[in-house]
Amino acid sequence: MADFLIRATIVAAVVVVALLVWRRLHRVSFWLVLGFPVKALMVYGTWRAVASGCGLARRRRRLRWTFPGFPYLGG
Repeated sequence: MADFLIRATIVAAVVVVALLVWRRLHRVSFWLVLGFPVKALMVYGTWRAVASGCGLARRRRRLRWTFPGFPYLGG
């Protein structure tokens, strides 16, 4: 068990160092591969709470009975 923890710690440290070096040397590729997808998932995950707090969220209707975008053609 201790052997596994030591190896896992070493692997985690190597991954963290590699990510830091990648971020320092190639900022654009790091942002496109890791930074943007992580940020997009964070926004997607928190959007409902933010939108409801700001009053932007509305409940979706299953079926729309009125069509507000269509002009009234009745007589």
